[in-house]
Amino acid sequence: MEVKYNDSTHNRPWGERPVDAPIVPIDIHAYTQQLMEEEAWQKNDRNAITVFKSEGITVTIIALHKGAEMKPGNVEGTGIMTLQVVDGHVSFRTEQEMLDLHRGQIAALHEHIPYSATALEDSICLLTMVRTASQKSGNNDVPSAVH
Repeated sequence: MEVKYNDSTHNRPWGERPVDAPIVPIDIHAYTQQLMEEEAWQKNDRNAITVFKSEGITVTIIALHKGAEMKPGNVEGTGIMTLQVVDGHVSFRTEQEMLDLHRGQIAALHEHIPYSATALEDSICLLTMVRTASQKSGNNDVPSAVH
């Protein structure tokens, strides 16, 4: 298996880190600290880092300031997903239901279902997006939390 790395960016210029390998260690606490120390956290209502990305799955740690909302830009491009609240309090809504998520709680959602998630206090979430076979060949839409 070829190990894949992220590219250095203006916000994270210190180098590459593996995002797809036979095993990728993910220290949620360390990444959370990193997110909260970056300028993007100070200037915006959110900050995020993708910690694993393969053809079928993307795992992203998202730091949300109170009031920040995330939702997909294109529902047709959304896959099966989970949103786990690592710390904080998030309101997760679909057209049919509203969930009040606290630390340690997870919402799981099938593909193509419109949703939004709003931080009711500063929150840390773990977003896992699973691409189905039909999505692997098409356009995949990542929630606006990570843009």
